Amino acid sequence: MLTKHPLWLAVVCLGLLPAFSYAEQPLFRVSAEAEVRIKPDRAALTFGLSERTENLRQGAERLNQLSRRVTEYLRNRGIEERFIQTDNLHIFPVYERQTRLDKNGTRTETDKLYYELAQTFTVTLEDPTQYEDVLYALLDMGINRIENVSFYSTQIRHYRDQARRLAVQYAREKAALLAEAADMRLGKIVNISENSVPSVPQARLSNVSQNVWTDSAADSLLPAPATGMISVKSAVTLTYKIK
Repeated sequence: MLTKHPLWLAVVCLGLLPAFSYAEQPLFRVSAEAEVRIKPDRAALTFGLSERTENLRQGAERLNQLSRRVTEYLRNRGIEERFIQTDNLHIFPVYERQTRLDKNGTRTETDKLYYELAQTFTVTLEDPTQYEDVLYALLDMGINRIENVSFYSTQIRHYRDQARRLAVQYAREKAALLAEAADMRLGKIVNISENSVPSVPQARLSNVSQNVWTDSAADSLLPAPATGMISVKSAVTLTYKIK
């Protein structure tokens, strides 16, 4: 009758097999961080022109004239066209409530129309040390809005990889030292992970706002303060088997 129930027979046979318990092999984890400092090789300035006027045509013409002067100045400095980005002229109507009193003390309120005009430029300098000369020259020309000054390295990927290699090296050295002190034998590395460590400038500009990136998707550019050093960091965790 058992032959008619082969599945039941297989279950019974499996139930008769001896049970083995496999204890997990102990693991040892160690973390380390490395830092590489580099000089920026690019500077990016974002600045703008803005004006409030009653006469839209006259205001737009004044901004256009100043815009042409700015562009001509940048070209005369030898800055390539691809490094000069000009935003479109933006016009915003603004209504301002005005109150008047006539001779009889009657209050009259009217809305006066103004126009806010704004234009933004972004220029990239291949020599970051020139940024002060360019910035002050632009201010002397009539630029009335400085939005951002950032300093970059175009070799950030290379130096980030260098920091990663150093972090792994430091982690291995640390693991060997700790294992020796604890009289423990390490086996092979079974896992490695990189922890998120923001790469940040060492100083900041005091009068100009700037953006700070932690890690771009393309991993190609990183801003830094003034012409100081960029700090590129990496932190890793190694997991060893213990013999």
